[in-house]
Amino acid sequence: MCFTNYLSFFIADLVIFLVKYGWNSFTLFSSFRVFNINKNADVGENINLQQENVLLYEPSDIKIGLLITMIIEKLSELDFNNIKSSLKTFLQSQDVLKDYNYEGSALSTLLDILAYNTQYNAYYLNMVANEMFLDSALQRASVVSHAKLLDYTPKSALAPTAQIRLSVNQVTDASLTLPKFTKFISEAIDGVNYSFVTTDSRTVNVENNTATFDDLHIKQGNPERLTFTVDTIQNPKFLFEIPDDGVDTTSLTVTVQQSASNTYTENYSLSTNFLTLDPTSKVYFLQENNKGNYEIYFGDGILGNQLTDGNVVLVDYIITRGSAAAGANSFVITDSVSGYANTSITSLVAASTGGDRESIDSIKFQAPKSYSAQGRAVSKNDYIALIQQNQLGYSFDAVNVWGGEENDPPVYGQVFVCLKPSGGYSLTDVQKQDIISEIINPISVVTVTPTIVDPDYTYVKVNSNVVYNPSKTSYTSNQLKALGRVKYNEEYYEMILP
Repeated sequence: MCFTNYLSFFIADLVIFLVKYGWNSFTLFSSFRVFNINKNADVGENINLQQENVLLYEPSDIKIGLLITMIIEKLSELDFNNIKSSLKTFLQSQDVLKDYNYEGSALSTLLDILAYNTQYNAYYLNMVANEMFLDSALQRASVVSHAKLLDYTPKSALAPTAQIRLSVNQVTDASLTLPKFTKFISEAIDGVNYSFVTTDSRTVNVENNTATFDDLHIKQGNPERLTFTVDTIQNPKFLFEIPDDGVDTTSLTVTVQQSASNTYTENYSLSTNFLTLDPTSKVYFLQENNKGNYEIYFGDGILGNQLTDGNVVLVDYIITRGSAAAGANSFVITDSVSGYANTSITSLVAASTGGDRESIDSIKFQAPKSYSAQGRAVSKNDYIALIQQNQLGYSFDAVNVWGGEENDPPVYGQVFVCLKPSGGYSLTDVQKQDIISEIINPISVVTVTPTIVDPDYTYVKVNSNVVYNPSKTSYTSNQLKALGRVKYNEEYYEMILP
């Protein structure tokens, strides 16, 4: 039989085989041990098979499948040229094709197709295998999906928080209320002024025509509200997506209104303990979806209250720039307070504890530790993992924990926690008390008393003698000094010594 006819039959059978069974069928052939094959037989002749279950395929299909399987089994390389060379070596060893010119256009094109297909499939399957495991996954959606199995939700961007004292003068009322989301503007940081807002409304009594809002916490960001209407036909899973990348999920406020005509509302809180839920629990759940956006969903009537058609979901939150506004320490109010514009602001604590969205590497590191902690702090690693995952909006660059028995001198019955806040050097007393009461006490052993201590900083002053060759640069010595200082400042970092 001439080569052209043989090649035509080969390609035709190859196409028919792929249409019938697809590439996955090759894995079936590779599991069979078939020896008695007449290599000189034309297409359509009978083939001796030692395995009866192979006869599930038609004879012509068996032959083309076995031929391709034998070719694939010879391959051990993933490089295109090596794959093509292996195919060529294999075909030259066959009686039917051994005398042909494999650099000719027809066979070369066929080998290119087979080599490309093998390379593409090998790369695809390798990438698929990588995404199946938390350690090797590269796509954020895959990492988040694996973390979800460990009951871990990646941290969102966290808005830096500043503490100020706001005085409103020439007030004629007996009391004054500062509304939620009252806006402030910070001093310029690297040429950018950042918006700050209050996260709650607050009412104080007026004394001597002055209303003083002391220890007022403001967060960097802009307020946003989303409104969703529950519709079991359009959205049967009750998934409500938050489309903003910079959402601070710790600032989420979820309210459910009875209907568009009935304005009665109920507040829903984030569920953190499934064991305490019942069919009437007013809770919502939070997760990151495949697009990288956060979405909220509600109970099914067994774990949490189930919404009904016509309910209106109101979601309020802050869109933040993360750590960019850390260090802001001077503010101006941009809104009047109930019509009063004569105000003064005193900064108490610079903006800190903000953070950027959790990275893929951080998710891989934190998720297994969060799972091992199981929502209770017994070991030092449990404390570290659960403090890092707090829902109070605090972000830390470093967390160190040691038992009282390791202290010098030993203090039994205590656990010491040292925290380095993002964008700051130490926590205020109020922040420490919040962390102890809201984060540590609910998860720690009853007989262990937590104590938060400030970190000790070691500052390094570097004196460098730099030797350079004037013939290799056009810069003067003073210019090189200036460049060296700039470069050092860019790469400077702080180290906390335990």
